[in-house]
Amino acid sequence: MRIYNLTERSEVILFPTKKFLVSEGLNFRRLDYALSILANLPRKEARELIEKGFVLVNDCQITFPSKKVSYKDQIVLVDYSSYLSKFTKIEIIYEDEHLIVVNKPPYILTNKESSETGESLEEILLKQRKTVYPVHRLDKETTGVVIFAKTEKAQKYLINEFKRYRIKKTYLGIVNGILRNKVQRIKGMIRKGYEYADTFYKVIEVLNKSTLVRFIPITGRTHQIRIQMAKLGHPIIGDKKYGGAKNNLIYFPRHALHSEEISFIHLETGKRVKYSAPIPDDMKALIKFLKG
Repeated sequence: MRIYNLTERSEVILFPTKKFLVSEGLNFRRLDYALSILANLPRKEARELIEKGFVLVNDCQITFPSKKVSYKDQIVLVDYSSYLSKFTKIEIIYEDEHLIVVNKPPYILTNKESSETGESLEEILLKQRKTVYPVHRLDKETTGVVIFAKTEKAQKYLINEFKRYRIKKTYLGIVNGILRNKVQRIKGMIRKGYEYADTFYKVIEVLNKSTLVRFIPITGRTHQIRIQMAKLGHPIIGDKKYGGAKNNLIYFPRHALHSEEISFIHLETGKRVKYSAPIPDDMKALIKFLKG
């Protein structure tokens, strides 16, 4: 459970908002309950909005619904709906009898996890296909290119290609601050002396106190890019786990990281194929805003 303070350096909110004051009758009630009353929302919807990072209390981003509110607290509901509506359709980038390449929207798991609610991308794809096998995954908030196998043979092949680092991936991310080096390779342990990670990055554009960066991960560790950039002192904008809003220049409900492109040798043709996904509209809006 985390609270992210937005008052120091990240008070700017890019999206429309609705503001409410907690009444005396809602004093010391749960945030999800108070929001459901004040915004006239179903309790479940209020809870989901909080968990996705769309709710602030007294300029703090609150991501757990059980947070107790107090009389005269200010609750801000960020209206992200115009972007969420664009993410409802699952875009198929490529599909054949061996594999399927998908443009993953944010706020959806790649594969089902017992601790999480909601349909995963894998489960959605299975509704119209007999078999779908996971090969790798993107973080829940990360958008962009992800591969699934359609046969066990293809799954085994692709997993092996990932293990041998033969599958090339690129990501686009927006980081806090101006990177000193325009091109750099970051190598080292990322978790308590184990899990070696290796990432190459190149600055694409310098924005207002922030930087648009292309990342090429050499290894494939969990949260690799996010951890490495946070260790450099330039966390991904919107990264609640490794960045914290005190390091953010602007409020953004999710981490601004996008899986831009993936290429690999196709198991059937033996030729290298490449698939890409355009940067999503919410990140486009963020870039436009940061350009000033």
